[in-house]
Amino acid sequence: MIWPILALFLPCLMVIIFTQIAQNKWVGLLVSSIIIGVSVYKGFFNNEVIIMLDVVSLVVGYYIVDALKVDKIESR
Repeated sequence: MIWPILALFLPCLMVIIFTQIAQNKWVGLLVSSIIIGVSVYKGFFNNEVIIMLDVVSLVVGYYIVDALKVDKIESR
């Protein structure tokens, strides 16, 4: 039961955090997609539902970054 919940939240958080670090929403999405793609390739996710939830969470994370303009925040 924990894996679907993690698949819904962790990729979204990864996109937000990597976008905040790189100050570019495309880099944040790309790095998160590469990390998830490598883990799927290595066989850590063997369930198609988990992979689908990861993709949905990536899209939601990108939407949050785009809506809140996280990549446009000035340095402190």
